[in-house]
Amino acid sequence: MRSDRHIYTNMEIVTLICLSLSLAADAFVTAVCDGMAYRPKIGKRIAIALSFGVMQGLMPVLGALLGDKALGFLDAQNYLAFAALLIVGVLMLIDGFGKPEKTRSKLGVKTIALQSVATSVDAFACGLTLVTMKLPLWVDGVTVGGITAVLCLVGVCCAAAIGKKFSNPERFKLIGGAVLIVLALKHLVYCFI
Repeated sequence: MRSDRHIYTNMEIVTLICLSLSLAADAFVTAVCDGMAYRPKIGKRIAIALSFGVMQGLMPVLGALLGDKALGFLDAQNYLAFAALLIVGVLMLIDGFGKPEKTRSKLGVKTIALQSVATSVDAFACGLTLVTMKLPLWVDGVTVGGITAVLCLVGVCCAAAIGKKFSNPERFKLIGGAVLIVLALKHLVYCFI
């Protein structure tokens, strides 16, 4: 009987890791776009990873704690993610079309925070399913947040290194802006499914 419980717990851990990887996908893509387009210094790379990790870890825990009270937010979550990602994507596109010496937008705290919230609202909904698992909520949050932070740090660092090989970062701002707009449209499609 004890071995069955051990296997069940292992399955929950594997499920949580797979869930964490899937939730981290949007944040990872956004971090890669930031790395290639803005080539942030190491401090800002760590800030990006921590910001995305904290929000991804916090949102499912909030979703689990709020439970049924959160159902009203679930209706609006995709609209919020759509709006936030669209704004950041459009700003990145505008920046990419600008003159290289006149960069309009910087990768600042507000932009990173907006990206973190936008890429983590889907994790809020997943929190409702975490209550069915036997693992403590803090383990869920730390696992989701930790995996997201590590993936985002790797993504932004690798992308920044690749971006340095090219002389024109505006191209990457165009690509990054387009990718973020596609992610925004994905959330808009979910509003009607």
